[in-house]
Amino acid sequence: MKIHYLGTAAAEGWPALFCDCENCRRARIAKGKNYRSRAQVLIDDKILMDFGPDTFYHMMKYDLDLTKVQHVLLTHSHTDHFYATELILRALPYAYNRDQNKMTVYGNEKCNWMFLHTLEVEDDSKNIRDCVGFEQIHAFKTLQLDGYEIQVLRAFHDPKEECLIYLIRDSEGKTLLYANDTGYFPENTWEALRGTAIDCVSLDCTLGKDKTLESGHMGLHANRKVIERLKEYGCIHEKTRIVLTHFSHNGGWLHEELEAETKVEGLTIAYDGMVLEITNEESIGWKEGNGFIFALLGGLFFFVSGKTELFVSNVIDYG
Repeated sequence: MKIHYLGTAAAEGWPALFCDCENCRRARIAKGKNYRSRAQVLIDDKILMDFGPDTFYHMMKYDLDLTKVQHVLLTHSHTDHFYATELILRALPYAYNRDQNKMTVYGNEKCNWMFLHTLEVEDDSKNIRDCVGFEQIHAFKTLQLDGYEIQVLRAFHDPKEECLIYLIRDSEGKTLLYANDTGYFPENTWEALRGTAIDCVSLDCTLGKDKTLESGHMGLHANRKVIERLKEYGCIHEKTRIVLTHFSHNGGWLHEELEAETKVEGLTIAYDGMVLEITNEESIGWKEGNGFIFALLGGLFFFVSGKTELFVSNVIDYG
């Protein structure tokens, strides 16, 4: 399973669009991994997680062929996660594709309403219904999508809608828990996860230094509580990768600072362009933008629960 982090910021991006706070000023000076677009992930170049306002930018930056994407999983309706207007651009006369298959967007009731309202108000295309469909889904249902089993779970985020997170299993049995936007999970989600072995856990870390457990987002303190309970429930094994993403200037830590804060725990701090690949050989590789990544030659050291592990791997080349 290849997990491509296209964007890793909260709604305002980082540096934020109109902000002159200390953390945005520091990010502008540091640049690099501290420049973050709105959160979005592409799985195996097939499944797009959320469809926010930076999708076009991500397509250009990472040279993506989004005509091949047939499934979009929405977490909720907030516009940094669902920018419905640009779905119209998949239809004529905005797009001409010889072999284009219909793309289906999956989301909650409010997302469905936004999709239909957008078509009613803004659609001037010739064939949008042939190009994009919408399927309304609910928590605790399971989807079967082209060899992937998608378990839909409830998030704790916006009480005005049924916000969702996803447990995704590929045809080889590799699993990803994609968990943003959300605070500490609801109890019915915990029960659904109990006993499920997960290979990669991707967690919301919007709040950074904030230690609250009552918010619709998480900080590092809440992340640690979630990780502790995932271990207790038998979800995390010794090779599980834990990734933090969806960062905000309100969280306080720049990328390198959060890496230092979590080094002993072995947590992975996501950045725009990061690629994580999980295979049956336990290989892992990284990539930034269109550049060449480092490859694994013999092995990679990383930390899980304070222990150093050595993973033997073949060379991985994403260039």
